[in-house]
Amino acid sequence: MPIRVRYQNDGNQECTIRPTPLVSISTNILKNGAGEPFGVTYGITLTGTIIADLGTPYAREHSGVGDARYPGTELYNFYSTSLTSVDFIGPYSTFDNVTSHFDLNRPPKQQIDVDEAATAIIGKQKALRALFAQDGQRMEITDFNYDNPAVICYPRLVNIDFQEGIYVDTCNFTITLEADTLLYGQGDDDSLIVDNEGSFISTGIHAGRTEDELISSFSGAFINDYGETWAIEIDEGRGESSSIPYSYRVSHNLNATGKTHYVPGGAKRIAWEEARTFVQNRLANSIGDYPNIMGQIGSGTVNLVNSYGGFNHVRTEQIGESDGTYSVTENWLIASGSAYENFNTSTTTSTSEAFVGVSIDGNIKGLSQISPSGFGSNETSAYTNALNKYNEISNSGAFGLTSNIFARANNQVAVQLNSQPLTVTVGTNEFNGEVTYNLQFNNRPTNIISGVLFEEISINDTYPGDIFAVIPVLGRLTGPVLQYIGGRTEYRRDLSINLLMDYTRIPYSSGRNPLILKKPSVIEPTASQIGDLIRELSPAGEPGVRKYFITPPQESWSPKTGSYNFNLSWVYELGN
Repeated sequence: MPIRVRYQNDGNQECTIRPTPLVSISTNILKNGAGEPFGVTYGITLTGTIIADLGTPYAREHSGVGDARYPGTELYNFYSTSLTSVDFIGPYSTFDNVTSHFDLNRPPKQQIDVDEAATAIIGKQKALRALFAQDGQRMEITDFNYDNPAVICYPRLVNIDFQEGIYVDTCNFTITLEADTLLYGQGDDDSLIVDNEGSFISTGIHAGRTEDELISSFSGAFINDYGETWAIEIDEGRGESSSIPYSYRVSHNLNATGKTHYVPGGAKRIAWEEARTFVQNRLANSIGDYPNIMGQIGSGTVNLVNSYGGFNHVRTEQIGESDGTYSVTENWLIASGSAYENFNTSTTTSTSEAFVGVSIDGNIKGLSQISPSGFGSNETSAYTNALNKYNEISNSGAFGLTSNIFARANNQVAVQLNSQPLTVTVGTNEFNGEVTYNLQFNNRPTNIISGVLFEEISINDTYPGDIFAVIPVLGRLTGPVLQYIGGRTEYRRDLSINLLMDYTRIPYSSGRNPLILKKPSVIEPTASQIGDLIRELSPAGEPGVRKYFITPPQESWSPKTGSYNFNLSWVYELGN
């Protein structure tokens, strides 16, 4: 059962070790700490004997002219002339190109004196070390029929050991190799069957494929070890209330130590790249492009409800080229919504102010739904989620009785607040995905005119007074002379209505009429409400009013700011 090594993966240098070493192949199942298998490593041990004057590699003496490749060394003479037409190959040209000595019996014996046996043995040791100096060379364990090798592999050298001795006739040696896959010959068409246990990607046995296709196919994830950990902890910095449950921080680490792997032709797959392939394939196969972390943690431990989801996914990669390692650390925040919010309220009362005031300040931090691979069809940024949260709690900026922000402020005091805030301040930070707000509420009466942001109604009553003359007197130290002329002034009522409309709802277009036709005294229902208010405040319906007159009304309208002002005065007379 010859052992052949393709020196430097050169198809013209098939080196056969003779006498054939004893072969031992062991299978080491690779398992993680939980006992889960993830691969196989094959240990191949060659236990053989070097004979000073017989077998290959052949012995070369360090004298004479030698050949052109190795001047000063030449082969010891052979007792037989059977190799006269043979090309010598391999390291130091110490092997022949005869693939089988079946017809020639065994390689011819060399003429080596006993006093040169140690030199011959040490030279053969040197040739064997050189033969296995390069990892990933094709090695075959064959029968005499060269076209049908029993085992093919591309091993890594672990150790070569030449046992101690006086090196007169023989020297025993042990060569330890390691392979990730074993390939088996089948038929004359070079098709192979591969033992795929050495690959993490379990694809079964596929016959009828070329050797290069098979090894390339199964060389995607050869590793020595891997580890995977999950951790979850409460994010106490975000607090908890009856309406805002705890959020949780989750971390996930996946790491692997790869093996340097060889493919036909001597191409080398780097260890850390093998580890990276394993880690990335496991991430993709187990949790997809964006992790479904609820399937990995929480079940039976913290009893997280289905409404929780993962946000702020961050993935960090680490590469260890020298030790063949690759790791990915992922971090998430899992919460029951796409944003979290902190707010505080303060209440103000004063003897100089008629109304109770409530101030509410809030900060909304959006949670990113974007995976490290980039935007997807259903993925939204932290800033977008923060804006959506603000619109949700502010009734899209309209506030009112159904607004969450108003409800929070109203719950702080015993009086009923006006649902429309006095002031609204909103700040945004798109880079950090934040929205901040500050609102001021008080318990002022509800607006009479609908659809206005602010209204002010002022009534001024002027009652009759004496009619008198002011007569200047020259030189009079006490001033002018006041002369009552017999009579009284009129009753007078002044009305001022100031409204602030939402200017963003005023359609702008060219021309004058469209803006004029949008003033509050024209559009409904504002016009009717203003008319009703004027009639309600008019002295016409009051007891004792005999007659009244209206001074010219004054109306001002600023459509670009939404400011509207209406002034009207009544002069009236009471009956006897």
